Amino acid sequence: MIIRQFLLLLLLLTNVYLHANDGAYFASGNQLIPIHETDISVQKEILKVKKVNNQFIEVTVYYEFFNPAEAKEILVGFEAVSPSGDVNGAPKKGLHPYMRDFTVEMNGENLKYNVAYVADSLYYQNGKIKSIDLKTFDGSTSGNYIDFMYVYHFKANFKKGKNIVKHTYKFDVSSSIDYNYHFNYVLTAANRWANKQIDDFTLIVEMEDSEEFNINKTFFKSKDEWQIEGKGKVSEIEGKANTAMEKDALRFQMQEGRLVFKRKNFHPEGELEIYSFNKHVQSMENKDDGFYLPFSVYMSKGFDLEKPTTPFQREIMSTLPFARRGYVFKDNKFNYKI
Repeated sequence: MIIRQFLLLLLLLTNVYLHANDGAYFASGNQLIPIHETDISVQKEILKVKKVNNQFIEVTVYYEFFNPAEAKEILVGFEAVSPSGDVNGAPKKGLHPYMRDFTVEMNGENLKYNVAYVADSLYYQNGKIKSIDLKTFDGSTSGNYIDFMYVYHFKANFKKGKNIVKHTYKFDVSSSIDYNYHFNYVLTAANRWANKQIDDFTLIVEMEDSEEFNINKTFFKSKDEWQIEGKGKVSEIEGKANTAMEKDALRFQMQEGRLVFKRKNFHPEGELEIYSFNKHVQSMENKDDGFYLPFSVYMSKGFDLEKPTTPFQREIMSTLPFARRGYVFKDNKFNYKI
């Protein structure tokens, strides 16, 4: 088993948001999609996801589309699921409440967009998007769980040949008792374009310094497909049923820098899933007990980071910078197996 630092557990757990509903799932990312059939293909895509202050994700996407025929206008959309959990899911000023700064630039021109609320996947009917009326809709439109999703849509004029689209937005990082942060990005939506793939795909993942996180093996097979630009290391994690790690994944321990994934003729069969666990430390009293969450609601006594009260707590705080940088301590009281 891999030795992990107790101090790193402490650091990560101090950033978690504890919610009455066990978590807040704010949003997930999605590709731009054609609302109706088209012969336009995706020649190139550069997707960058960046986490900022452990609070939100910045998504920037660069596309090169190819239109083989004469210039034409098509309807393009961005599907965003509604938030759930410990959230207020009602729209804010007509928009998704936890997504902002949504922009689309096409061939150097900023495009205006509209937002529709849709209750099923068959929302495009008779040449129009069928949007529900929140005043008469029978489902839930506010509170913790919402019965509709958002479609940000716009008209895009594709000239003959190459067209360049730049797309940006931000959304809040989901979290729970289990996860320090968790977010998904729907890659398979790219298969809706004419070529059913992305001819030249680049994914850039930039978390923050001194972090450990996982990426599930949903659209790739091995760590050799990733490049670390900076300082860090990667290990293979085998998923096991009935555990927090149910899927095979890569675990990245990054001191600084970013990850890069490149693929030609990319036909995604799974979605991007990036997450960081709140460390479940195995009970030292009885290893058959399963797991508990240290420094959480399950502890009878808290740990005041600003005012450590015992010699051991003071030792933890003084050695915290070393743990963040991956140091394995000779004194095993600071090292836990998980």
